[in-house]
Amino acid sequence: MNKFILPIASMLLVITGCENSMRSESSNLDSAELQELSSELTYDLGLSKSSTDAMNRSLNRHGKGGKHREPGFLWKVAAEMSDQLTDEEKAVLFEKMDEKDIPLFGGSKGKKSKSGKKGKSQSRDLFNILTDDQKDLYKAMMAAYKEKFKSLRDQVKDGSLSKEDAKEQMKALKDALRAEVDALLTDDQKAQLEQNKVDRDAKRQAYRDSSKAVMVEALGMTEDQVSAYDAANQEAKDATSALFEQAKNGDIDRETLRASLKLVFTTKNEKLTAIFNDQQLDIIKIRKALEMRMKKHRSSKGDKARKGKKSRKGKKGSRSKG
Repeated sequence: MNKFILPIASMLLVITGCENSMRSESSNLDSAELQELSSELTYDLGLSKSSTDAMNRSLNRHGKGGKHREPGFLWKVAAEMSDQLTDEEKAVLFEKMDEKDIPLFGGSKGKKSKSGKKGKSQSRDLFNILTDDQKDLYKAMMAAYKEKFKSLRDQVKDGSLSKEDAKEQMKALKDALRAEVDALLTDDQKAQLEQNKVDRDAKRQAYRDSSKAVMVEALGMTEDQVSAYDAANQEAKDATSALFEQAKNGDIDRETLRASLKLVFTTKNEKLTAIFNDQQLDIIKIRKALEMRMKKHRSSKGDKARKGKKSRKGKKGSRSKG
């Protein structure tokens, strides 16, 4: 009986060692987002264990301990993955981007702007500085204006109001709403809102500057490339501001604005793409593909969190009614 114990024990050690080796690099990612990204890429690209380990080492090296939230994280990972992935694996990674003709620079094609998200952030910022009495007044005010805006849209829909007249009335309603909100706030609250905006803008700019610095290093950009990159972005920014000013003044309609903005973004992407060499573009494309996948995981987590929050509120309401 004893003569079988040693071989069996040795076999168990070998099996255990193999299992630990298989899991050594893939199980030590301390972020659920990174783990999901790793699992998705491993499956979609058909990565071997050695390729998966190399990828996870990059994710761990640059993302462990919450560093995956820091500016430029994906630039660092993309620069390493550019050398790690085969041409076949890159082709699979870029497949959806190529099918949908996703631009390398700026937002994804067909995606809405962040103005809605920005508006929600400003509304939340405003609501947080209100007193309880002000919050009640603010809620009632917003509900009343929501009905007024809905009424205008319904009138346009049933043909009793023209789009031109509705546009004028919408503008008047927005001005009236701003005036009422302004009257609701104290001078200190207005100053706090302005300071919050300054702080938020400064934080956003610092993030962009830091991310750009990492990009320049990861791509090994020359001074001429950095200058050309800045010039192309500034030109697009100026053109965009001019178009929005024209739309605000009523010089161009919404369709013209949309078409003109599309042209500006297309031109910017063409100019930026022409700045880089093939190796740099490879890193840029990998980074874009990783960014799209990371956003998907963050979005799904946000949806789950919101659903869970609503569910908990519903259960709490049920218990209180009972």
